[in-house]
Amino acid sequence: MLRPIHIRGAATVLLTLAASGAFAHDAWIEPGGGGFAVVFGHDGKLETALASKVLKAQAIDAAGQALPLRQAGLKVEVQGKPSLLLLHYDNGFWSRTPDGTKSGPMNEVPGALGGSHALKYGKTVQVWDAQASRPQGLPVEIVPQATQAPTVGSQLPVQVLWDGQPLAGAVLSWQEGGQDKDTKADAQGRASVPVAKGRQMVSVSARRPLANDARADTLSVSSALVFEAH
Repeated sequence: MLRPIHIRGAATVLLTLAASGAFAHDAWIEPGGGGFAVVFGHDGKLETALASKVLKAQAIDAAGQALPLRQAGLKVEVQGKPSLLLLHYDNGFWSRTPDGTKSGPMNEVPGALGGSHALKYGKTVQVWDAQASRPQGLPVEIVPQATQAPTVGSQLPVQVLWDGQPLAGAVLSWQEGGQDKDTKADAQGRASVPVAKGRQMVSVSARRPLANDARADTLSVSSALVFEAH
């Protein structure tokens, strides 16, 4: 089972990060059944992913080149040996109302007080080579700073980027013994997370205001990093 680690950050003038991992779901590509599949969920619990929300799936080889792939529903078939699997997933528009959050753009939901457009990005490390520690151009991205696969009991250094720029003060949190623990990134968005045995997920949630969009006043983005340690 995935071990969820959630990253939260402090506000800036144009960017606010979600105050809790509970505000965000994540989407990524998971190996299984001889191939790969798009999955969706949070806090270690998978929910229903929709093929119609997959904007793009990518596979990157050890040389940094895109591999041919075919998406059939939520299944992803890759030709060749991928080092990384990247996912762009549009979870649609959500409106805040006095009765809670409802699906749909705020200009179509009666009584909407505001709304968000939720975009999800995922990066799954299949082979820990040079590509693992290189930015791959996701709008919000967690970039490992280690060129070798992390080992159990070690610390994995990472950097959080927004549009390719360091996200200062991001707070990384994870569960240990059923309790949440935090560590704050530095001014360059750098911090370290503990490595446990098995497949793990690190995610970051970020928000920034949207202007001149009748459908939503907030862009809500989450990005997940999935890797395995032995």
